[in-house]
Amino acid sequence: MTLRRLWSVAGAALLGLLLGGAALPPAARADACAPIGSGGSAAARRAVEAACGVVGRPYAWAGGHDGLPGPSQGEVDESDPEDSAHDPEYWSFDCSGFVRWAWYAATGVDLLGPGTVATQHSVQSAKASNQVFSAAQGTAPLLPGDLLYYSDLGHTTLYLGGGLMVEARESGDLVKVSQWRADRYQGAIRIGGTQPEPPYRYPGLGASFKTWGSPSYRTTRTGGAAAFTGSGHSVLVRALCQADGQSVTAGGYTNHIWSYLADYKLWVNNVYIQGAEVLPGVPACTQYPEIGGGYTPPGGGGGGCVDGSVPDGAGARSPRTITLLGRTIELRYSDATECAWGRLTNGTAGDQVWTDRSSDNGVTWTSKLGLTGVTSGTDAVTTQWNDSGVVMRACGLPAGRTDSACTGWF
Repeated sequence: MTLRRLWSVAGAALLGLLLGGAALPPAARADACAPIGSGGSAAARRAVEAACGVVGRPYAWAGGHDGLPGPSQGEVDESDPEDSAHDPEYWSFDCSGFVRWAWYAATGVDLLGPGTVATQHSVQSAKASNQVFSAAQGTAPLLPGDLLYYSDLGHTTLYLGGGLMVEARESGDLVKVSQWRADRYQGAIRIGGTQPEPPYRYPGLGASFKTWGSPSYRTTRTGGAAAFTGSGHSVLVRALCQADGQSVTAGGYTNHIWSYLADYKLWVNNVYIQGAEVLPGVPACTQYPEIGGGYTPPGGGGGGCVDGSVPDGAGARSPRTITLLGRTIELRYSDATECAWGRLTNGTAGDQVWTDRSSDNGVTWTSKLGLTGVTSGTDAVTTQWNDSGVVMRACGLPAGRTDSACTGWF
């Protein structure tokens, strides 16, 4: 049995140890990964830092090649099915998907694209702003962030400096730091020109979810052209927050909630995310004012509030109320701002409350705006939503039940 095969058999167990904080093999250690020396552009050094951030992930053949840069589900390499048999278990990168992600994370621009190593090399070597180095020059001219090429343009890595590189080498192995190898080295490319700053990052915040289908990743949640379109492969994305937006239908499902992806500065509708309509554990985007405000549907007036914002109860009234199993469900309304929200009182932990909004007097409506629940005490209040020129109602669902109830429309 080959060393690669031994790695593949142990891959799932090893990944669990990595995530649990166990010591990494020396070649994969993240603390050994960093730009070495003072050379390289600011963008190139950011690319190295991004690449070092995923050291220790298992290699996944075809990973990182969806429409969106980033970790995606691996596939079996039909040219090497035995060694790559476990690759579909991992959400990670192959070599070209890895360097693609590093440079996207550094700049917010998909400079390398989802193509093969040979395609990436062909495009980048033809750019006048880039520098190309031959194999005969060795490491002498190289700087951190340079793209290195091997094996008749079948493999690519990212140079760290000091004779080290970081790479996603092969099935059964990890993303790791390696010594530069002269064997089958084909040369290098340095990405030049002025590179932009990366998108918002918000390190450590948000939650990871898997996509499905072919999502349209957009700069707004109200339509417009897609910045990226998924290729049908699932991608692992980090949702920082979520907000109301334009309804989208896919695969027989419709959803109006959108998630903000901090790693891309883009939005995706939750209909394309595996899981609940409203993602658990992901807060409303109102706590991130720099990301953007709420959304007013067709037929909605100006009003005096932002969708999804915290309600101001001063002077508010309850024009619609209903009781359910001892709970009181109210539609609260402010005449000053023309905003409405839901309130549930006398409840228990796990009870839910939300609002619905309709622009055709209740014939059709957008549901579960501001969905929240009782987590402590007996009461819960949703966020507020523009109720100018439309009608709204509040709905509640007791914990462990399926029989919800709604107030009348107002």
